[in-house]
Amino acid sequence: MENAKCYELTLTSNYVSDWTFNDAIRELIQNGTDQEVLDNENHFSIEYDRGRQVLQLKNRKSALKINTLLLGRSSKAGNEDTVGQFGEGYKIAALVLNRIGKTFTVLNNEKNEVWESRFKNSERWLERILAFYISKKETEDTGLCIEVGNVSSKEYHGLSDVWMKFDEDDYMKMKMTMNVVDTSYGEIIKDKCFAGKVYVNSLFVNCNADLKYGYNFKPKCIKLERDRKACDSFDAREITCRMIAEGMVSGGIPIEEVNRMVNENADDVYNFEYNTYENDVQKVQEVLLKAFDEQNPQPYSIPVGSQEEIKKVKSYGGNPVIVPPKVAKLLKNETSKRIKELVELPAPNALTLKDRFSRWYDIYAEKLEYEARAELKSLIDEMGVTV
Repeated sequence: MENAKCYELTLTSNYVSDWTFNDAIRELIQNGTDQEVLDNENHFSIEYDRGRQVLQLKNRKSALKINTLLLGRSSKAGNEDTVGQFGEGYKIAALVLNRIGKTFTVLNNEKNEVWESRFKNSERWLERILAFYISKKETEDTGLCIEVGNVSSKEYHGLSDVWMKFDEDDYMKMKMTMNVVDTSYGEIIKDKCFAGKVYVNSLFVNCNADLKYGYNFKPKCIKLERDRKACDSFDAREITCRMIAEGMVSGGIPIEEVNRMVNENADDVYNFEYNTYENDVQKVQEVLLKAFDEQNPQPYSIPVGSQEEIKKVKSYGGNPVIVPPKVAKLLKNETSKRIKELVELPAPNALTLKDRFSRWYDIYAEKLEYEARAELKSLIDEMGVTV
């Protein structure tokens, strides 16, 4: 480029050597969607020119400053509503795309500039590094447009694996058909095609949790790994359980479905037991208890999850009902309350001391060593003293 000013970046061609085309474009989509989050009038869009094999990523109002070429320079650092934080995005994307044979051009229309990246042998660093060449070009166009050349149709359509809103019409149809449930933490995606998939601000991230639904988290609600391509499965389960509870309360997720997931110990609701202080999770507990009582109308029916609870309830004349482990943990306070009420009921007949010891033995004997248990049982059998 004639009269272009060269800016060398201290990035060698083998940096992030495992990154693919999708990884690079993901960074550009992230930058574009983050800009729209910061200003909802700064609309982000993707277009593909099949004839020219050029992919265009556009923001209606964005402009790049020269200092953004500095690694670590980010206007989004510390902003909890954006995915990007580290100031590497488009520079690393340009490097990867140039390395795999794509062209990378930024039409910085607000400043009447064209930025082009390519590798050069640096005399200063004695290394092959990435450089940006910036030249002036008058234009009536506005905003920012990043053009990536030599992009095949297959590569373009493969971006649907990266960005949930790749086909915005399909996404809007999902919302219209109530297949997307909005919560304060993000979106629950009920469409079966998205089952088990996790997104942050509509960008796909890897997560090891085995989820029944798809989820699109708000960036402030989940912490991503340094490369922003994965999240911790425990953190994900912590948020999904709150989303499911909120979705149930709002009516977006059927009560029966939440009940089923709890009974199946689904990862989506795995962390309910650690969030019983949340109002929405308490409502889930109420739903589970109501369902239990409707299914077990017999007097003194008590949800139990251990042999000790079963024996104790039986010994006091109650009806112990074994429930799935997750349900037992969620209803443990109600279980304790009902057992206490059962124990405090007056006995129909006065119990002998032997009866009381026998009841105690039935409940707690397994906690004793074998010899102690056998000796206690022998003593009880010898007893005949009444209260």
